[in-house]
Amino acid sequence: MNDDLPNHIGWQLWQASRNWTETFVSGLKSNGYPGITFALANVLGHLSRNENIRQTKIASRAGLTKQAVGQFLDELEKLQLIERIPDPNDGRARLVRYTDQGKKFLKVADQIKTDIENEYSAKMGGRNLTDLKNLIDKLQ
Repeated sequence: MNDDLPNHIGWQLWQASRNWTETFVSGLKSNGYPGITFALANVLGHLSRNENIRQTKIASRAGLTKQAVGQFLDELEKLQLIERIPDPNDGRARLVRYTDQGKKFLKVADQIKTDIENEYSAKMGGRNLTDLKNLIDKLQ
């Protein structure tokens, strides 16, 4: 580790998360999704797979402003991964859901996540990876 950089658990967790996301985005690019950026991957991680979700809930989950999420959703809509539909319970609101193409994307994304986890298991051993996941769960 560089001596000029912080050396505390928060920094280490952030670095590990960033490394994971960069590996994930790289995997997406090599599997035909070059338009997915680090920021878009973050927003995608907060969408519901099985339910329509309001933009405000995505913003809350991601810790972003509604305006920022709106811009990211615009990009995801251009990539035809999501669509926004009217909320039947609130004429002013719109709901976000995956398109059929978005659902295909999820299958590719899930395989990439499995591949990353397998790489981690090979690097640190399966038991250590399980222990790490359990310890991280305790921090939640």
